Order: sequence, then C-alpha cells, then structure tokens
Amino acid sequence: MNKWRIASIDRTDLEPILAIEQLSFQWPWGRISFEGELSCQNAHNYVVKSAKADNTSQVIAYAFIRRAVDELHILKIAVTPAWRGHGIATWLLNSCFTMGTRQGVRSVHLEVRPSNIPAVELYERLGFQEIGRRPNYYADSNEDALLMMKVLAKPVTHTRRHKKKELVLER
Repeated sequence: MNKWRIASIDRTDLEPILAIEQLSFQWPWGRISFEGELSCQNAHNYVVKSAKADNTSQVIAYAFIRRAVDELHILKIAVTPAWRGHGIATWLLNSCFTMGTRQGVRSVHLEVRPSNIPAVELYERLGFQEIGRRPNYYADSNEDALLMMKVLAKPVTHTRRHKKKELVLER
C-alpha cells in the first residue's frame, strides 16, 4: 500500500514543483507560468504528496490540467527523479481521469515530444492514441509535437422505442 495522496495545488507547493520541473525538463516552465495556471478558472492542478517518517509530507509529482467543456488537456506532468518507476504518474493520471469522468469529461488531450520516449510509452499504456502532429511546435528545438488523445467515455445517445412506451438509453 502506498502512502501517497493527491491534493489540489496551492502556492506553498510552488517551490517543490519548481525544483521537480528543473530536474525534469531541459526547457522548464518558470514561476510565472505556474502562477498563471494557479489563477486560471478552468485549471485542475494536483500534487502527489508522500508521507515522510516525521509525519510531514513532500511533493513528489504534479499535474497541470485544463478543462474545456467535456475535454481535459494535460499541460504538464512530472515526477521527481527519485520517485520515478514507482507508478506514480500512472496513478496520478488515472486519478485525474476518474475525477474528470465524474464531471462529464469524455476525452483527454496532450502534446508530447516524440523524443520523450518514456512519456510516449506511458501515454500509450494508458490508452492514448496519436491523432496528429504539430510541426515545429517546440520553439527551442523545432521538434514536432505528437498530438495524443484518450477517450474516457462514449457519449450516450437517447432514442425512443415505441413498443413498450419506455425510454431506452443506448451507448
């Protein structure tokens, strides 16, 4: 059993997030980018905290996600290097998918560098499929972005059947 918990991000989490960001990305976001996401109304931002022996907790992962109607868009996700390989990213994303589904989200979208093989493999294991590319998306390297999408739920269509005068919901 893990001793991880998910919490909404608040400003006190920014320092450990910035540290993880620096360790995780060659071109990391700065404080202003993260602060902007924290003030965005349609943002859903989470940290994973791990219990420490002294009954405190430490931030070991984070996800910055935006919601638009029935879609989620993953903007950022990272796990601190010391905790990679423990399934934290999978657990965090699956938790976000579950929370999103409860709120009517039907699909999840993201962009990822094709050169980020561990991330691409993670997303494929989670059921994401490549749906396109954005040429020269990353200004720092002119690398394309893979556009990936995961369907969480198929929309329910409503039809009427007149035989027994009952409403039947079909998927």
